[in-house]
Amino acid sequence: MKNYYLLFLLFCQQIFAQTIHNKSKLDSVYDAFGTYDKAMFRIKVQKDGKDIYEKNVGFADLENETVPDDNTKYRIGSVTKTFTAVLIFKAIEEGKLKQTDKLSKFFPRVKNADIIQISNLLNHTSGIRNYYQSKIFDEIMYKKYPKDTLLEMIYKLPSDFPPDYKFSYSNTGYALLGFILEKVYGKTYAELLNENITEPLNLKNTDVGNLIDDKNNEAKSYKYYNGWQKDGHLGIHNFASVGNIISTPSEINTFYKALFDGKLVSEKSLTQMKNLQKGLFRYPYESKNMYGHTGSIFGYLTYALYIPEDKIAICITENGVRYDIGDILEYVLNDLYNDKYEVPDFKRIKLSNHELQQFVGKYQYNSDSKDLNVYIINDKLYLQQGDSPEILIEAKEKNKFVYDTNKVELLFSPEKKKMTMTTKRNTYVYKKVD
Repeated sequence: MKNYYLLFLLFCQQIFAQTIHNKSKLDSVYDAFGTYDKAMFRIKVQKDGKDIYEKNVGFADLENETVPDDNTKYRIGSVTKTFTAVLIFKAIEEGKLKQTDKLSKFFPRVKNADIIQISNLLNHTSGIRNYYQSKIFDEIMYKKYPKDTLLEMIYKLPSDFPPDYKFSYSNTGYALLGFILEKVYGKTYAELLNENITEPLNLKNTDVGNLIDDKNNEAKSYKYYNGWQKDGHLGIHNFASVGNIISTPSEINTFYKALFDGKLVSEKSLTQMKNLQKGLFRYPYESKNMYGHTGSIFGYLTYALYIPEDKIAICITENGVRYDIGDILEYVLNDLYNDKYEVPDFKRIKLSNHELQQFVGKYQYNSDSKDLNVYIINDKLYLQQGDSPEILIEAKEKNKFVYDTNKVELLFSPEKKKMTMTTKRNTYVYKKVD
């Protein structure tokens, strides 16, 4: 009888692990984000291709109060890299490429091209400097460049270390993978994406993008500064194969399911993608192994995950960013796997300008750190360190403030001239120096 009981418990756990337990509670969690303007996003959860949960918070177009739906497109940033890796592995399976092919075969002017392999570009071990950390990024953000010009920019980038020395995330590597695909097939990245992925999977809302197109049902992005403000809608043409795809949570889930069902690449290729960080990253959660990618581009965040054990696909696309997207997604994981969670408390108190004045000044962690400036704008308290963006902090109690985006708590002690900052991992004590 005891053995039967244990089997029953295991059976129940298996069932519970594959469904939403408390939809009304999970809705309340995400409603709190909307009520207190903590984020705007769309989340979609599917099991074996069927919807088990979806939720909208905020708007795809705030000015017109347009609520997103299954056809609303979002910029998915670096989730594009999973698509690019699939195209590379398909090329390898077709005999068009080898992982051991040297970069010099295609673009010999890149630094260390004679010792960098395709595999190094796939798993971010090439040593080629990430153009996000160079002046190139400042240029390609604002102006559309032809491929030859982009390549000339890449040729000027230094090598930060020899290939295979270490992992260092590089958008440059995936840009080169896209250029290699175009060179091998004699087609554009958009054409290859359509022929090999979007058309076979009937992904009608997945394509390469550029400027935001109001007629194309694309969500606009917003940042929070005294209320939601429209973010700069820059073009993404220069980020082909790196971060230029637009899609929907539903279609990203469909893509990931097809990938893990063996409809896009072989099991051997998928194993390399999963285990060697070639287009996919592993995200452990309790006893589960989740695989996917995150994406960030010009005010949009995306988190795409697949849990092979339970055939669950999850995608969240955020177009109003005030809260860590991973923390938002964790609530649905907690519900799926029967872990405890609470509806977040975003209630804040209003302090007068006079009450806020006691916290204003410069704070220093140690003699080597940059000053942390605390100041008032329109009866609200902000902090800024060096050239970093200013941050709105909100009062939870008279002396306690929070920055919800990164779950930071600040406790001011004016009488002791200090401020204690508590983050997810550490606690820091700052002295007031001015």
